[in-house]
Amino acid sequence: MTLYQFNQLPYEAQLATVHETGTYLATRWEGLNDSVLLYHLPGGLFAELCYDVEANHITGLRSFTSSVPLADYAHYIQLPEGLDDIEDL
Repeated sequence: MTLYQFNQLPYEAQLATVHETGTYLATRWEGLNDSVLLYHLPGGLFAELCYDVEANHITGLRSFTSSVPLADYAHYIQLPEGLDDIEDL
């Protein structure tokens, strides 16, 4: 699936795709109650799920293929085997 195809899915389908096919990579924190969970998806996509810990629900989703947003996770991330074909990392 390409980034364009993923972004064309309805929001609920995007969430389901992340949960069904994504590989969890890392978590970062924004403030005391907001975490951002990073997932890798087939096709070289990444998705971030914004999660409000206090309210116990997902508040947003962002998808991308660029390595630039990964800098926020650089100290905490270990990529799974088989990601050698991602060109811009």
